[in-house]
Amino acid sequence: MKPIPLLILSDSVTSSSGLGRITRDLAQRIHEYMPDVFRVATIGYGGIGSRNIPWPDYHIQSMENWVVKELPAAWNDFAGDKKGIMLVIWDASRLLWLTNPEQYCPNIALREFLATKPFKLWTYSAIDATGPNDRLSSLLKVVLSGFDRVLAYSEWSARIIERTLGDGKTIDALPHGIDTAIWKPRGRDKARRKFGELILGPDVDFSIGTDQFLVGIVATNQARKDYGTAIEAVSMVTKERDTLIWIHTDALERYWSISALLHDYGLANRAIITTGRLSDEQMTWAYSACDVTLGIGLGEGFGFPIFESLACGTPCIHGDYAGAAEWLNPLLKIKPRAFRYDGAFASKRPVFDAQQWKLAMLDPRLKPENFDCGLTEGLDWTDLWQFFEAWFRKGIA
Repeated sequence: MKPIPLLILSDSVTSSSGLGRITRDLAQRIHEYMPDVFRVATIGYGGIGSRNIPWPDYHIQSMENWVVKELPAAWNDFAGDKKGIMLVIWDASRLLWLTNPEQYCPNIALREFLATKPFKLWTYSAIDATGPNDRLSSLLKVVLSGFDRVLAYSEWSARIIERTLGDGKTIDALPHGIDTAIWKPRGRDKARRKFGELILGPDVDFSIGTDQFLVGIVATNQARKDYGTAIEAVSMVTKERDTLIWIHTDALERYWSISALLHDYGLANRAIITTGRLSDEQMTWAYSACDVTLGIGLGEGFGFPIFESLACGTPCIHGDYAGAAEWLNPLLKIKPRAFRYDGAFASKRPVFDAQQWKLAMLDPRLKPENFDCGLTEGLDWTDLWQFFEAWFRKGIA
């Protein structure tokens, strides 16, 4: 049997986003370990492309409401008239046009192409919050009902999808992988002593003092990341410890004015800010230098920075909600004070207060020398890939 065309729609494999990394990790392993089963290609938004990608990689030039007008051309170039599979690694909220084109696809040529059913539709679905009645919004149900197979990021989200669809089918769940050959402790003393040189540039002479308390936050600047509470909490810690804060983000000014928050809470002269792209190696040095990091997402499908930090030997505190929480030691989880509903799909979000985060950061049990921060067993790609391979093979059995 000839390999089946498998096109993965997501963020670009050359982008810096979490979705781009998931796509890159999966495509790489399918290409390397399953060439007899699938001929893989990717199509994604963002990134800059690379001639080093060993499979066909298509770039989405522009989008309006997430509609991918280039899809017919990409599929025809990749697969011709052969039937295959498209695996989508995007939020369900972006995909009404794809799973229900007759009603929601505004592009006539794309709608006609999708009507020919050129591929089975699979999704690795990012769910970071439940909704009304502990189910997803009715529109998200419409989207997910249009897929032939659904794989969840976590057991938590799998159960939510099952309740939402209500068809009695079991949804499988697999977390993302972390490559522990890359994400590993680098040595706290050197990481702090040479922080400037390793993270900020070869000519920057800046170090973290032995007795200084370094808090790290790695998160995009968006509504779902609770910068307000986190920065307030770090300001509380400064009253008891000589504290510095390292923030790695994509933009200082967007949903939050991170600059204003740091100024308002008296942290402007205690902040180390990195934006844009740092290499994976630089990130491991930065994580290794921290005493603790904060996973400030108000719900994560998985949450790469949380597990990158743990793999580098640094505790990461996170809210006890959504997919990431099921992999975390109880000492790292903060119980929500309450919940609220947010956005077009009434996503249920936890509410915390800064005092909770302050107390967790200062818990002596979380000192790196006291706490075993080793990555949770089963999250290393060495262990995890066999389960993804089994899921892919099951789909074509």
